Amino acid sequence: MMAVEESFLRCTACDQEAEHVVVYAGRFVSEIQCTGCGAVTRLDVSDEYLPDLRQRISSKPGRLMRRFRRDPGELATSLPQRTLSKPLRMVEEFRTVWRSRRED
Repeated sequence: MMAVEESFLRCTACDQEAEHVVVYAGRFVSEIQCTGCGAVTRLDVSDEYLPDLRQRISSKPGRLMRRFRRDPGELATSLPQRTLSKPLRMVEEFRTVWRSRRED
């Protein structure tokens, strides 16, 4: 899952407190962009990402079962849409991780 959130932080480039766009790849912050000056900080999460992805994949059946027990109707209505959109969401997450990689 790739998520984008906004947060109020101090920019390391312009040294001003400003709204920042924070991009997550899975559970890791991979990119932070200052909305004030536009500076982008990319964090290389590639080493941590694959082990985390394996854990997320292996735990998915249990998480689905818990959701099914809690609210079968909601899962039945949301699962078809989420199943169709998952490949695109994963491609976006992989792109985010790839962009964050540091060139040696």
